[in-house]
Amino acid sequence: MLHKKKRLSQIEDSEKGHASTYSTRYFSEPISKYEMPQSEMSAGAAYQLVHDELNMDGNPSLNLASFCTTWMEPEAEKLIAESNDKNFIDHDQYPQTEVIHERLVNMLARLFNSPDGCDSVGTATIGSSEAIMLGLLAHKWAWKNRRKKEGKPVNKPNIVFGNDVHICWDKFARYFDVEPRIIPMEKDKYILTTDEVAKKIDENKQFFC
Repeated sequence: MLHKKKRLSQIEDSEKGHASTYSTRYFSEPISKYEMPQSEMSAGAAYQLVHDELNMDGNPSLNLASFCTTWMEPEAEKLIAESNDKNFIDHDQYPQTEVIHERLVNMLARLFNSPDGCDSVGTATIGSSEAIMLGLLAHKWAWKNRRKKEGKPVNKPNIVFGNDVHICWDKFARYFDVEPRIIPMEKDKYILTTDEVAKKIDENKQFFC
């Protein structure tokens, strides 16, 4: 999500800083919300300040629309914490992480019934949005290469999806110059039918969801 830089001259003084409710032993003045402070504070005070502000968020365990795992075994959390300081892309320094990554790609390929003899490929991503965009980008290049071999134009790809999908599908269309053909939902009808999709398909179709 994009955010704009705040104009401090247009912000009330009371909104420019954090109140020192729980940390008066460390600082006597409000901590600026939009500027780097001139002096440091203790790690404990900084933690408490952010921790308390995050109490305004909802409870992930009660978010039925979450795409995230809301609980995992402590051992899994420990492994994550032990890997936070690794730059995964540096395979020379962290070769075993790359080996484990390759195993996971193989596991997922078989989980999704990759045919025997098929050279499936895959990679880890930061989240599902990135995964979807990379997958769609791969489809776009495959579509372009196929069209070029057929001697057909490649300047008007389109993608068909319902307006109930995640916003990343629309973002992909905007970011990568693909025409979105969005099928609206109707009252008491929350799925797409093959007839509705067929009406939107032409030879420039890259993919549909």
